[in-house]
Amino acid sequence: MAKKKKQAKKTSKKTIKSKKTKKAARPVKAKKVKKSKKKLGPAIAYLGIGSNVGDREEYIEQAIFLLEKNPHIQVVKKSSNYETEPEGGGEQPRFLNAAVEIRTKLTPQKLLDLCQEIETALGRERDIEWGPRTIDLDILLYDDLIIADDKTNIPHPRMHERLFVLKPLKEIAPHAIHPVLEKTIETLFDERKAEVGEKYDDELPGFKDIRSGGYDDYERW
Repeated sequence: MAKKKKQAKKTSKKTIKSKKTKKAARPVKAKKVKKSKKKLGPAIAYLGIGSNVGDREEYIEQAIFLLEKNPHIQVVKKSSNYETEPEGGGEQPRFLNAAVEIRTKLTPQKLLDLCQEIETALGRERDIEWGPRTIDLDILLYDDLIIADDKTNIPHPRMHERLFVLKPLKEIAPHAIHPVLEKTIETLFDERKAEVGEKYDDELPGFKDIRSGGYDDYERW
């Protein structure tokens, strides 16, 4: 009888122990489910666009049209076009620069691939670094992600140094946060402007608002 009582006690202890283990595991499982659900929604990304060859405004418009042709991208806002002297090598024409806000289900890597495909489709040549180009598409921000590998760098590693990036981006997203520097785009623009001054012709002909996937001021290509 004594042996049976001891065995019963051991069994009840094991039962209690296993119940405690089950309770402790529940919150961890819930967190994992929550995290995976968050990834299903579209990301907010900001792209910089530049052109200094041929009809610069037309190239910018075509680039935006080709972006929105992708079923996984919705163009939400576009800045005005801003003109500035080129930075980098040699004598070359002045640039038009703009920024767009998009919603996308593409991963950062797939978005980069698409940007490069559009550059190629619009005649971008890569023979000369910092040279003239029909179109330049850069991922500036993608949600609050920080990525640095051989192919992808997000946020763009030099965006905080470039007024031609910060000015159009400030127009459409002044309160967006740079995830590394932890400052708003407006703050970064003001700081850089104080350092180097401005070199822009403000608000050259262009279009600002994009609503429901439609372009207000030019025909679709």
